[in-house]
Amino acid sequence: MAATTARGGWRPVAARRSEGAARRLVASGAPVALVDARGALAEGLAATRMLGDAVAADGRALLVLVSHGDAGSLAEFRHAGATHFLVSPMREIELVEAIRFAECHAQRVSGGWIAEAQPSEPLAWRYDHARRSLQLSAALAVALGVPADASASRVLLHVREDRALLAAALRRLARDGNATFAHDLPAIGRVVEHIQRDPRTGRLHALVEPLGETPDASVAMRDVFPRRSRSLATLAEELPRALAEREVEVLFQPQVACIGGAIVGAEALARWRHPRLGEIGAEPLLAAAARAGLGPQLSDYLHGQALALAGQWRGAAAGFKLSVNVTAEDIASPAFGPAMLERIAAHGIAPDRLTFEVTESGLIESLESAAGSLGVLRDAGCRIAIDDFGTGYSSLAYLNALPLDTLKLDKRMTQQMVGSARDRIVVRGVIGMARSLGLSIVAEGVETQEQLDRVVAEGCDLYQGYLCSGAVDSARIEALATSRPPS
Repeated sequence: MAATTARGGWRPVAARRSEGAARRLVASGAPVALVDARGALAEGLAATRMLGDAVAADGRALLVLVSHGDAGSLAEFRHAGATHFLVSPMREIELVEAIRFAECHAQRVSGGWIAEAQPSEPLAWRYDHARRSLQLSAALAVALGVPADASASRVLLHVREDRALLAAALRRLARDGNATFAHDLPAIGRVVEHIQRDPRTGRLHALVEPLGETPDASVAMRDVFPRRSRSLATLAEELPRALAEREVEVLFQPQVACIGGAIVGAEALARWRHPRLGEIGAEPLLAAAARAGLGPQLSDYLHGQALALAGQWRGAAAGFKLSVNVTAEDIASPAFGPAMLERIAAHGIAPDRLTFEVTESGLIESLESAAGSLGVLRDAGCRIAIDDFGTGYSSLAYLNALPLDTLKLDKRMTQQMVGSARDRIVVRGVIGMARSLGLSIVAEGVETQEQLDRVVAEGCDLYQGYLCSGAVDSARIEALATSRPPS
């Protein structure tokens, strides 16, 4: 199989182990995942379920090969996340063309922005107050265009407009021993700096996390990623029409009690039913909204749709909890909390049914203002969750500053529960920390019984994932509630 794909012009990444398959797919940057289920139906289905979330999240394609006798199971592969299929016997030219079709699909849906995760030298600095000595990592010195032993005053010229943010971070550092703040660095773009004080030496250690390109780099980005830029620009232009014509919809993924297996709630997820490209997931949709300057309008639309649908749930679903995602831009506004409470009341939903999820990988520039907005909701009875925990560097800062009730383990951390002993130790440490903070725990991306068994053993409260159901419409949520009512 690897030889065939190589002859077709691709650089195959072959994998025989299922452990960490989704994580390896994302790291590879491959737009197409190929599962060979010929003569191995059960293993093929399991692999498809394992990769389904990663494929859907980034707009990749998943091509499955099945034996002629197993063609009756194609619907199961589709529900598990496959986007394309080929039934044997097949010729090499048919396989190559099937991969090309899948690759074109991935380029259209993702906007061509799937990229390989490349390791890079860290951007960091260290300051010794006693010696008044500043040291920069080689990568940071090159990026700033200064010597590695440049004076502090010279380096501060690069953060002239953000010195107030730096000063506030240093005050928090003196109080807490660590601090995080976001700002812009020329030639690097938007960054978040994580500063710690060594209790033994008193030195300051900082890691600089790049979060995006500066606007001045847009021309270069178009040269490097021409398909992505054009596709994203097109989606941004089409989004107002899509909102007006209700092509953007809200689906729901059930949340299941780890003990007892009852569905107790659902998370609202955004999908764009594009007339030309098919289904577009939340990530490219949000990117298009940001490009169009329509982030607040999209959030307002999605929140309204989710609350309206949940307010209509009847029967066993009438008391379901509803989880709604909020962006950093949403909670930056002091008016967000009161306005949301008015909207909740208008739909006749009790506030204690609502959980607002803050994405941990999204940058919150002012944790203080965000905590204020979320505090208004929490004081009214809503719950606050940190979503996708484990995907960024800001986790500990968020846990410390925001009024949280729930921690949602990213699907990669869920997969690590059945990984190596080292992986399990890391996840167990995160769960222990959450428990110490009094947080409930939701495991995302549960796809196999083995993962569920481990989630239960580690003490998680709820889970989401294809083992129960993918994202479904409102009517299907009500049907699932009837079949698996809360206890």
